[in-house]
Amino acid sequence: MINSLPQHLITPVISFISIILGAIIGGIFGWFTTKRSTDRNIEVQNKIVEDNRKYQETVRKKRSRQYANIIRLDLCTAIFQSIRLLKSFRDKNNADMYPVPMDGEYSSGVAYLKNEFDLKELSYIYQLYGIIEKLNRDTNEFNYYDNNSYNLVKIDCTMLLKKLYGENLKKAVNMDIDSITYKQLYENEIIKKGYRNILAKLDEICSEE
Repeated sequence: MINSLPQHLITPVISFISIILGAIIGGIFGWFTTKRSTDRNIEVQNKIVEDNRKYQETVRKKRSRQYANIIRLDLCTAIFQSIRLLKSFRDKNNADMYPVPMDGEYSSGVAYLKNEFDLKELSYIYQLYGIIEKLNRDTNEFNYYDNNSYNLVKIDCTMLLKKLYGENLKKAVNMDIDSITYKQLYENEIIKKGYRNILAKLDEICSEE
């Protein structure tokens, strides 16, 4: 075809074809380069998103453990101290007073763990804290020379343990708190099922890696 062209047109035609071919080849390579760069950018962005997700999940688990540890410590301490106080109050002349501490910002921790518990379980936790708040106040304001102080604390301790152990209150009070562990407070047949699940779940959250 080119041989049939006049001599003076051959060179311009060849140049034109070369330009077209060069543009096509360049476009193809440019497209591959751009695609590879775009794919790489998408890959990097996806990795950043995934790394951020993992970091956020790590932070969430860490905070969940922290809050669960605080709540578990409050509940554990209140249960142990309630048993100890009720045993001590059997003989008022030899009764000892053990203030029952609690974290004043517990509601923030419970709210943070709202996705770990269902609504009923959250209600149980708040019910326990309602009693513990009163127990905390009454033990801190305890007066050895006021019989009413003994009665208030005794009622608080009884209320807390009855909430957890129901009709098995006496068995709970007779537990040897000097030898049992936190887990043994709920891994038994005398505690109510709902509260057993809460204490067990707090343990699980605290143990998460």
